[in-house]
Amino acid sequence: MNQKLSFYTDRVKTFQKESVRLQKTNKKLSILRLTCAIGAFVLFYVILSYSIILASTVAITLAGMLIYFVRKYHRNSENIKRLTALIRINKNEIECLKTRHSDLFYDGEEYVDQNHSYSSDLDIFGQHSLFQLMNRSVTKIGNNILASWFSKQSTNKEITKRQNAVKELADKIDWRQDITQYGLTSKLKNDDPNFVIAWGKKASPFNGNKLLFIAIIVMPLLSLLALIYSFIGSQAPIIIMVMLSIAIHYFNHSKVNLAHEETAKRGKMLKTYSYIIKKFEEESWSSNKLSGLKNEFASKGRSTSKKIDQLTKLIELLDQRLNIVVQIMINLLFFYELHLLFRIDSWKQKHGRDTEKWFSAIGEIEALSSIANLSYNHEDWCFPSISENHFELDLKEAGHPMIDQQKRVNNDYTLTGPGSVHIVTGSNMAGKSTFLRTVGVNIVMALTGAPVCAKKMIVSNVEVNTSMRIKDSIEDNESSFYAELKRIQQVIEKVNKKENTLLLLDEILRGTNSKDKSTGSRALIRQLIKYDAVAMVATHDLELSDLEEQLPGQIENKFFDIQIDGDQLYFDYKVQNGVCKTFNAPILMKKMGIDLDILKEK
Repeated sequence: MNQKLSFYTDRVKTFQKESVRLQKTNKKLSILRLTCAIGAFVLFYVILSYSIILASTVAITLAGMLIYFVRKYHRNSENIKRLTALIRINKNEIECLKTRHSDLFYDGEEYVDQNHSYSSDLDIFGQHSLFQLMNRSVTKIGNNILASWFSKQSTNKEITKRQNAVKELADKIDWRQDITQYGLTSKLKNDDPNFVIAWGKKASPFNGNKLLFIAIIVMPLLSLLALIYSFIGSQAPIIIMVMLSIAIHYFNHSKVNLAHEETAKRGKMLKTYSYIIKKFEEESWSSNKLSGLKNEFASKGRSTSKKIDQLTKLIELLDQRLNIVVQIMINLLFFYELHLLFRIDSWKQKHGRDTEKWFSAIGEIEALSSIANLSYNHEDWCFPSISENHFELDLKEAGHPMIDQQKRVNNDYTLTGPGSVHIVTGSNMAGKSTFLRTVGVNIVMALTGAPVCAKKMIVSNVEVNTSMRIKDSIEDNESSFYAELKRIQQVIEKVNKKENTLLLLDEILRGTNSKDKSTGSRALIRQLIKYDAVAMVATHDLELSDLEEQLPGQIENKFFDIQIDGDQLYFDYKVQNGVCKTFNAPILMKKMGIDLDILKEK
């Protein structure tokens, strides 16, 4: 990690140094621009009395230099914006390596679903989540695709393809950060791809209006002839053409405004998407996944990025209709805005339905780039092997990816099925819940195509189901106990169908009395075994550990130990075989001020 911190720190310093240099250059360019502008006027009038040719030559030369300095100033300003974004990106990576949190990119709050089979319990979305750690998408579609990968299983073939793509992208840090900085400077964090996709499929208000199309082709020619004729003959023809043009504009004014409003809003978003596509098209990709995505943009004639560029330029030209000079000089007689709208409509007819395919590919590119960034930052993490067996899990030195490397305790762990349940006991704060989440989160990452926080991992393509963090709901008039029963009902339905699933259950039936809790827990565990389920059950109920003797080979006890020295507690957070014998609740209660000795008083 220290090596990566140094790497990103050096990048920040390099970009800052270049930004300072460009800012100093721009200050000089500002002075030169002003000098050229003033000099052109002053020297023209000073030299004019001697020679108009010399005066004009000097003025034109200075004007040319002014244009050059203005353009160079603009290029430098764009580069400064780019460098500023790159500085933010690399500072974010430094902060993320230190704190495990990335505040620059979206945390996925909208994807939080309390009813999802695992995402809420495993902190997949929202603040301080796995999604926030990994996500580097700058488009909405990128966020959506990455979130969908976190939320549902993919095939083994697709997972392998993603892994290979991530490996290819991992070292392309300049390429990855380039598309990221462009999106950040374009401020596209909250864009909506459906906003453009639906527009691309929707017919224009002028679609199929052949009479209007013919009119705007013929009338400009007639207007031009009438205008020429007005200089040598009667002005009546041009007056008639003006009146006819005004009538056409009047009857189509509301449609033009609506079409312009719908079109203009897509321009900036399309420009950013086009940039990402262009950068992707320019690269040669070897992995099946990336080369397949590149094929999504392949077509006869112009590249996809150029097709989108054509549309964005038409939109930019359409925006000029609001210029009063354009309205009077060009639009009145020559139908500037209608010509552009018909051209935009023609573009939609040819390519509008392809935008969904293009945007989906962009989303996958960004999702893969996000995972590649995680892989680059954590080269000590491994890519898991996806087993074809019904259930197999083998972890070596696995830890929770959201825990800092300096504090994280890693564990080896093996669980094979079907029909296997591990009962995990341990005192408060010993690490039971964290361990269940460690297993669950790493499986989710593995099935996303990402590297996992472990030295080695073999895992079956399995659906994770959890019952760990159950909350009551005042709004739904639902107690936490009933909410947990509903969650367990969902689990049982999948178990009864013999679906390939791993269950992570933490202190089940906690909302009822000890007797009912023990009875219900035993019944549930036996039911899981009966239907060949695979589960990890964390509990304080030591009586459940007796099931290992009753169902040998199917139930196995695991525990987390604690060392007590006086009123001091020491945790090693290492999973062991057997049953926990040491508990810390009395010590903790005493620390909180509960006098347990009062029970000894008569």
